[in-house]
Amino acid sequence: MSTAELVAEKVKALPEFQATAVLTFIEELSGSSGMNAAELLRLPPAERRRILSNQARQAEVHYRQTPEMIVEDAEAPLPYG
Repeated sequence: MSTAELVAEKVKALPEFQATAVLTFIEELSGSSGMNAAELLRLPPAERRRILSNQARQAEVHYRQTPEMIVEDAEAPLPYG
């Protein structure tokens, strides 16, 4: 099974709001000229911290605007298909 087929299968099993979040993430990745993890690790530590701090701030805003994505019991197992 290809990665694309696996992702499509997993997305079908998600609740609508999670499936939408996955699709948004995929769109952001495909439209972005961002860097991969290896490229990020090659940066000086201060630059890495700046980039990751910015992403953390963006994630916080996103989760505050979309509270249904927050898992209240982080220790509870998630239903995977």
